[in-house]
Amino acid sequence: MQLSYFELLSPDPIYIQKSGGIISPRLKDISSIGFNTYQYYLSILLMDLKAYFAMLDKAEQYEALSKEDKSQINIFDLLIMNEQSTALLENILNFFIKETVTYSSQNRNFLIYDNEEVVGIITKENYSRICDLIFQRNCIKSEHKEDLSKVKSKKALEIMKKLQKGRAVKAKQSKSDKNMELGNIISAVANKSHSLNILNIWDLTVFQVWDCFLRLSNNSIYDIQSMSVAAWGNKDNYFDANAWYKRIDNINQDL
Repeated sequence: MQLSYFELLSPDPIYIQKSGGIISPRLKDISSIGFNTYQYYLSILLMDLKAYFAMLDKAEQYEALSKEDKSQINIFDLLIMNEQSTALLENILNFFIKETVTYSSQNRNFLIYDNEEVVGIITKENYSRICDLIFQRNCIKSEHKEDLSKVKSKKALEIMKKLQKGRAVKAKQSKSDKNMELGNIISAVANKSHSLNILNIWDLTVFQVWDCFLRLSNNSIYDIQSMSVAAWGNKDNYFDANAWYKRIDNINQDL
C-alpha cells in the first residue's frame, strides 16, 4: 500500500482498517526515547530471516536451511518466541502506532486497543504490511529482496541478481555518509530555513524534516541557476521557471 504525498506529510496518524493509526514520529518523540533507540526499533522492523539468525550468531544454521525450510519460517513467529523479544516488539509497535498495542499470549498476536476496545490486530499475515507503512512514514526504504527461487527465466534471474547487488552497494555507501545522518540534517534545515530554527524544529515529524531538507536543497540549486541565467544567459536560451515547485514525493526512493 503506497501512501500519498499528502498522507506522508501529514502530522496525523494514517488509519488503516484493523491496524490502528500509523504515525510519523515528531523529532521530540524520537528525542524522548533517544536516537539510538529509535534506530534500533527500525532495525528490528527491517529485520529479515537472515539478519535474525546473524543477530543470534547462527548464520551457519541459516545457510544450512533449505529453500523450503526458509519459506516456512516467518520473522513474526521468531520475534514472539520468547518474552524478551515479544516485549521489545510490543514497545516498538506502541511507538509507531497511535493506539495501545498489547501482546496476547493466548492468540499469539498483538491486539490494538482504543479506550479498552479492540480496534485492530497484528498477526504474521499483516505484520509485513504494517512494517512497510511504518517505513514509509519514517522515510525508510525497505531492503526487501525478491524471491529469486520463483524466477524461471535465466536471463531475468541474472538481471535481478545484478539489481540486488547494486542496491546492496548503494545502501552501504549511503550508510557511510555522515552528512546524511539525521542530527546533521536537523542542524542544516534549522539554520537554512527562514521559519524553522533549532527550537521549533522538534515539532516536525521525521518525514517533514527530510522533505524540508530536499526542498531547501532543490531551491538552493534553483536560485543559483536562476541568478546565473539572469546574469549570463544560457546556451539553450531556456530556463525552467517552474522547477522550484516540481514534485519531490519520491523522497523514500531518494533517501
